[in-house]
Amino acid sequence: MRDGVDASTELPRDRLARAARELAGLRAAPGREALPIGIVVPVYNDWEAFRHLVQAIEAVCEAQNLTAEVIVVDDGSWQSGDETLRTIGDTAPRIHLRCATLVTNLGHQRAIAVGLTVAHAHAASYRAVIVMDGDGEDRPEHIPYLLETSAAHPDAIVCVRRGRRFEGARFALGYGLFKAFFLLGTGKTIDFGHYCVIPPRALARLVHSPALWSHFAATLLRSGLPLHRVRLDRGRRYAGRSSMNLTGLIRHGLNAIAVFEDVCLVRLLIALGLFSGGLVAALIAVVAIRFCTDMAVPGWATSAAGLLLVALLQAALLALASAAAHLNRRSLSEVVPAREAERFLVPRADPAQRMSHPVRQAAPEEAAPDEAPSQAATREEARWKAAS
Repeated sequence: MRDGVDASTELPRDRLARAARELAGLRAAPGREALPIGIVVPVYNDWEAFRHLVQAIEAVCEAQNLTAEVIVVDDGSWQSGDETLRTIGDTAPRIHLRCATLVTNLGHQRAIAVGLTVAHAHAASYRAVIVMDGDGEDRPEHIPYLLETSAAHPDAIVCVRRGRRFEGARFALGYGLFKAFFLLGTGKTIDFGHYCVIPPRALARLVHSPALWSHFAATLLRSGLPLHRVRLDRGRRYAGRSSMNLTGLIRHGLNAIAVFEDVCLVRLLIALGLFSGGLVAALIAVVAIRFCTDMAVPGWATSAAGLLLVALLQAALLALASAAAHLNRRSLSEVVPAREAERFLVPRADPAQRMSHPVRQAAPEEAAPDEAPSQAATREEARWKAAS
């Protein structure tokens, strides 16, 4: 029996009609392609540029029949972005905003880490997760191409290598030096930035990595996940000026190298070992010249041997101090974004805008929202009298 009708008495045309309805239902069932894309965007006071960015993402979604959830991470901005967020909510029907406000300015890399933690909490509802800067230099027009590339390499993180750039010569020189020192210290090449597409199932591995708290791109290299690089030109800022300066660039480079601290330590110890071997060989040569030949100038051997011994002692002390510092840090508790990110988020009343935070209940001594100030003061006074 099916819906009260005997299947044996069902007419052929009825069976065909029922099969057509079932096939239509299967076609209409939401699949992976119907899921929205998650986009993590850190913002620090740059709300005008962020508004232009979301408008551009909305245009791309409209042209490609996509929907997107933009996880905007307010990195402790002192300028309010409420008006911008309201405008976006009213004018971008294909964009849903999920706001994550940090209690203080943590910096660009840690804001990305918090945003990825928020995305991980909703990973099952995303087709893919994109990380991009909010100033327009990561061009939204590239999103369809990146999604196609990600679909062709479903197990890999698609990273964007920078083509043409619009920064000045000083920044280009500093960035080139950073890449050279990174290669020297780690033996790896970091040739991509923040703009990437991450498969949702890879988020768990990233947000449980302590390195994500220091540097996003270096964490991708360190994660062991497959990376697929594509080369795209960088865009121009929508508004304002970049806050990156020489100090910030140096700090950014040091944080990237810190992700490979153990690798750098091993390479440093090897270099110090080779250097110390050279010093020992030079010391043996000085002794041989002093006692086996007549070439030594009076006092020369003593001075040369003393300098070589001092250099050898400094190399040994540097090796011991570096190893001890590394071992000491290994004994300390590390910050894991999946565990610590929630501590830096401002609680919100709307559960849809938060990463499953429980709504904070008012403490017994707090006044109820509809309680008059005079009643609250009277109750507070009575409590202090009872305590005394």
